[in-house]
Formats: sequence, structure tokens, C-alpha cells
Amino acid sequence: VAGVGLTYDLIERHRGTQPWTVSVVVRRTWTDAGARTDVSFDVTVPLAMFFGTRIPAPADGGASSE
Repeated sequence: VAGVGLTYDLIERHRGTQPWTVSVVVRRTWTDAGARTDVSFDVTVPLAMFFGTRIPAPADGGASSE
């Protein structure tokens, strides 16, 4: 098996963001039945975006949620 891939971030990275990524991978496999080429396309979406915004942790010595 040999393969090559390319990944690209769709959202600029900052401290408070989680990027979406798009990946394309091409694989070549040699078997007894002959060679086979596979192409896969993947979009990665952070699940946190479906659960609302992040709540920052309290600073040291600050109030907590307890």
C-alpha cells in the first residue's frame, strides 16, 4: 500500500477556534487480484460547535461553579 494525502484548514486558527478540515487521500494497493486505487474525501467538523460556546475556566483564585 502506498498513499499520499492533502489536508487544508477551512477556518483560521486562533486560541478560541476549532478549525474545520478537508482531507483528500489517494491510496494505491497491490493485491493478488491486481492493483486498486482508492480516493477518499473527508470533512472534519468539531463537535463542540453543536454544543454552544466554550465556557472559560475560572482564573486561579477566582470563583468556581461549585
